[in-house]
Amino acid sequence: MRIIAGQYRGQILKTPRGLKVRPTLSRIRESLFNILASRIEDSRFLELYAGSGSVGLEALSRGSRQVVMVEADRVIASILSDNISRLDSRGTVTEIKVCPARQAVEQLAGRKAEFDIIFLDPPYAREEIKTLGTVGRLDRLMAPQGMLILQHSSRESIPEAWAGCRKLRSRKYGETTLTFFEALPG
Repeated sequence: MRIIAGQYRGQILKTPRGLKVRPTLSRIRESLFNILASRIEDSRFLELYAGSGSVGLEALSRGSRQVVMVEADRVIASILSDNISRLDSRGTVTEIKVCPARQAVEQLAGRKAEFDIIFLDPPYAREEIKTLGTVGRLDRLMAPQGMLILQHSSRESIPEAWAGCRKLRSRKYGETTLTFFEALPG
């Protein structure tokens, strides 16, 4: 897997072996960042369920000023850490949180962190999406005019209101769909 564009274009990322991680395909990442092109430069980017960090590191490569990545599995997080250290030699714009996504959301909300873009790619299991949507209240972490993107199975239907946000649109890529949200008013 490689970084597609930006400062680190062409850099190879380590990926965990086996079925524990489902890296976001290059064509989906490319489409995602084409959609987000005007928002990436100088953004604060949060990636939940980061895996190898391909999405967050793509954001870093394209000019995000801060990237926070959350991964619960310690072995996968060590691979993520290796990928970060190879790209972000200053170590000043990236942060890894090794904990479950819901715990990270609570910790980040507690320190009043704000993100312009929140990307999450949970396991393709309806229960995880439902739980995070009802408990996570991800809108607490969104900056004004922020955007949340959920990567999920195309077989899953996502409600119009989820995690304190409202659905803007969905883009289908075979078995994978990206659904875009904004915070609900008020």
